[in-house]
Amino acid sequence: GRPLTNKVLIGVDIISPWCIEDSEEDQNSGQTRDVSEAIQHLGCLLYSLFCHGNDPPSNYLPSSNLPPSSRVNAKGNREDVEGRQSKISRPSDTILFSLLLSNALPISICHLLSDMIDIGPLGKAKNPFQSIEDVERDLEEMKSNPQLHLHNSYSAGSFLSPPVFGREYCGRSTELARLLEIPSRIEWLRISTSIRLQCVDDDSERGVNTAQRVEAVFVSGRGGSGKSHLVQKCGEFLSKQGWLVAGEKFQRGLEHNSQGVVCSLLDKLVKQLVRMKNGSVHKDVEYSNNVAKMLESSFDSSSLSSLMWYLPSIQNLIEGTNSVKRTSFVETNLTHWQLVFLVTRFVQSLLKMDRPIMLILDDFQWADALTIDLVLGDILSSVFDQKKSDRFMFVGMYRDDEVFGEHPLSMKLSNLRQSGNANVTEIPLDGFSKRDITDMIATELKLPRRIVSELGDVVHKKTSGHILYAVKLLNSMVRDSTIYFDLKLCRFDWRWDKVCTLKTADGVADFIVSTFSKLEPEVLHSLRILSCLGFQCDFDVIELLDSSSVESFQGISSALQHLADVGIIEIAGGLVEFTHDLIQQHVYEGFELEQRKKLHLQIGLFLGWKTSAVNLLEGDFKKKMYLSHSTNDISVISERSLLCIATDQINHAGPEFVEASQRNVFAAWNLSVGKEISASFNFGCALHYYDQGIAFIG
Repeated sequence: GRPLTNKVLIGVDIISPWCIEDSEEDQNSGQTRDVSEAIQHLGCLLYSLFCHGNDPPSNYLPSSNLPPSSRVNAKGNREDVEGRQSKISRPSDTILFSLLLSNALPISICHLLSDMIDIGPLGKAKNPFQSIEDVERDLEEMKSNPQLHLHNSYSAGSFLSPPVFGREYCGRSTELARLLEIPSRIEWLRISTSIRLQCVDDDSERGVNTAQRVEAVFVSGRGGSGKSHLVQKCGEFLSKQGWLVAGEKFQRGLEHNSQGVVCSLLDKLVKQLVRMKNGSVHKDVEYSNNVAKMLESSFDSSSLSSLMWYLPSIQNLIEGTNSVKRTSFVETNLTHWQLVFLVTRFVQSLLKMDRPIMLILDDFQWADALTIDLVLGDILSSVFDQKKSDRFMFVGMYRDDEVFGEHPLSMKLSNLRQSGNANVTEIPLDGFSKRDITDMIATELKLPRRIVSELGDVVHKKTSGHILYAVKLLNSMVRDSTIYFDLKLCRFDWRWDKVCTLKTADGVADFIVSTFSKLEPEVLHSLRILSCLGFQCDFDVIELLDSSSVESFQGISSALQHLADVGIIEIAGGLVEFTHDLIQQHVYEGFELEQRKKLHLQIGLFLGWKTSAVNLLEGDFKKKMYLSHSTNDISVISERSLLCIATDQINHAGPEFVEASQRNVFAAWNLSVGKEISASFNFGCALHYYDQGIAFIG
């Protein structure tokens, strides 16, 4: 454990100069000490420390059967040993590593000692040390991360669970440190403000707070550069420090629902408060109850009712709101600015409490202009006006190769920098360094950097540091057993002949597409259906498709596990989603446009059949594919949600792909969905469906 490695490091500090520096006698005689011999001597010393004072077997001693301690005099110089014995031959089937295993030492220590002692012409060490500095680095790694290197041991069957690269955060230490500086600055501001107010006697001055800028962070980089993982790591850390952290993601092709993404983001904050309210931690329960009281005092009954359309979880936070009738669209005359007022007042109410808040929005480049203005204009300004900058941090992520020129986000960022209301921190992400790639491999395989450095070099060169590409490449190497568990070494190893001859694509897009060619045709077809449903989809919708008698939909559910095993999708929390939006994008764009439109139409018609909107279909068109389906199996999914998904699918197919006699029907579907969304005051999204409906009637 840690105390033992601390002692060893002290020993290294003492013995290293003796091991790596030539004595005065050697220098005068023109002789240079053999580095490998010095490493062996140090290895024998460490062997004694770890093995209760015992020396290695005599046939592994560097030059004689004498223990190394008897060959160092009081001045720290090596004594001249006459009659140096020739190295004793070692049995061909004996490796020091196997002998060390019987001492119940951590496997990493066994490898360390073996790679230091069992070296030279007759040595059998798998990765012999080349320098004392390498030894020091290995020991430093063990000291800094004992859970990974010392407290971990492979059980008899642990190798049956293959490594999964990308699930643990690695690399980007500089960028992460820069990101974490901002909440540290916020905490310092909170403390200094509190001290200043306590020192003010005049009540009028106690209410004065120097206006501080809002902290706004923007992390940019190409798709798959690790933006989400970086911010997620920061968010996880701040959550443990008592922050309220919530994040959401915009999606390509769903720009019309941008306002809904922001509402979902704020509703996630409310859901956290509900969990705190129902939990067992007294301070969390008290805090959530105080927030509920604050919201009740900040909104009148009519405004609170309207806010519940945006944030439905409020009814679970504030007692008595379950019985409150939510205001319908026809009963109000809300304008966009009244909606802005509700959202900003909600944020201000939370900031009056004593917990800081971190809001995260991913893929900001796919938000519409109105939503960008709502977030970077109205919400951030409300925080600044409230003088609560010491309790708020916003993080936005976007693809820098899609934001330039007159893009709404580019223009709003420029305005924000010049406004003086915000401290704008921009963190651009380039490719991962060789060290970052090596650290990821070392962490997942539980090996020191020294052993995996060459593999990290190859992966870095073949992927140009693109982390998504590197992760997919490494996981493919695990699947095809290029990386495998070596029972003899009790650790993961790799086949160098296959590593060196790896054929890689020109870029991440080509690599992703190349992996699809290895899928069975039925699995690939299921994957294409999933891509038509977007980045993520409710599992219930997929089961609904799979249960149909439509041949092209059958077998989707059975393909999911295989797609998850190869790292294309993830299944969690009732959702099926692609592991990265780049993968969904390349699957979707990887087959013919006409095929895509045909799939969209089939999905839309089938899901629409499960709703009352099917009654609008007429004649033979209704009977073509779906006559045998009933509407009694949609209890899990609301009819409104199902009709919305169905309408989106029909819209993706487009008017030109639909029979002329049925275009009025699909215009009516868009009208119905638009009215429903208007009732939730999401007018931008409603307008999108009205426009789509008009396109169908031409």
